[in-house]
Amino acid sequence: MAPYEKKHLIDAISFELDHCDDPIVYETYTKVLNCIDYEMAKKVASNVGSTVPDKPGRDNHGKTSKPLSQVYYNPKNPTVAARRIAILVADGFNLDEVKALCSSLSRAKAKTFIIGPHRGEIRASGNDHIKADHHFEGQRSTLFDALYIPSGHHISQLAKNGRAVQYVREAFGHCKAIGATGVAIGFLRDTVDLPGVEFQDEDSSHVKTSYGVVTTGKLDVKSASTGPLRVERDSQDFMAEFAYVISRHRCYEREMDGLTSRVAF
Repeated sequence: MAPYEKKHLIDAISFELDHCDDPIVYETYTKVLNCIDYEMAKKVASNVGSTVPDKPGRDNHGKTSKPLSQVYYNPKNPTVAARRIAILVADGFNLDEVKALCSSLSRAKAKTFIIGPHRGEIRASGNDHIKADHHFEGQRSTLFDALYIPSGHHISQLAKNGRAVQYVREAFGHCKAIGATGVAIGFLRDTVDLPGVEFQDEDSSHVKTSYGVVTTGKLDVKSASTGPLRVERDSQDFMAEFAYVISRHRCYEREMDGLTSRVAF
């Protein structure tokens, strides 16, 4: 199993045993775990207040099986097909960026959803409108694989909306891919306050990826709107880079480096 999968297993067992008030249950189960893996047993015992074993119940056989890990079943080639991407907007968002991103991802068979403060028409920075598929409470970030925030004057509204701020923190806490362009970078950096993440300058056309957060100061909407979507690392192409990060499913480095535990979500 991958390191983060081992952590998830320990967390899951610790969660369940925390609901057992009878010491006989968690003490006995700790002994069972100690016959499987000594390190796992020690961590679970410490979490649930059980007696921490001082030696293995029996030696680990040392055998491994690749199919036990979800990593084994990852596609051989990176893809965003069927992935669900939430686009967070409010009145005054950059419509060109949203259209370009939706067009690019849809050509790769990904699904995009407009999420706003309310369902229905949301005004763009000009006189145009777009219909929000859902509102912040209707479809939470946990129902999507990734989150994108376009630039535009709507950032000031999002910054004042606690639910919008929490929406992004929740996505970060669940290791989802996050993308932002232009002034939306400042929203992530200063308002959402994502810990440990490095951001691109708001006036730079280069792309920076840090712990699954992809940012660029300027999105090339013309390039993103035409041609096939490349799903690969590219510090010059936001869409290719963002698609690649989405294809990885989650950024578990955040969790392993302790960043998710620093965000309330």
